[in-house]
Amino acid sequence: MACSQSVAIDLPQKALIMEDDQGEVWLVYNSPSYLAARHHIEGCDKVLSKVEGALANFAKGATQ
Repeated sequence: MACSQSVAIDLPQKALIMEDDQGEVWLVYNSPSYLAARHHIEGCDKVLSKVEGALANFAKGATQ
């Protein structure tokens, strides 16, 4: 939020676990790069990269 106050509308970060018509289960969330583009965030690449890594680790842990 220090980079763009409007990102607060998308925080806290959420994840959705869903099953498709073929029975495959998915874990989905908005990536930090999507949120950066949506809120015109610039100059916060280090923070966004850290968040991306944390979310990827969470998703991996939740799906294994």
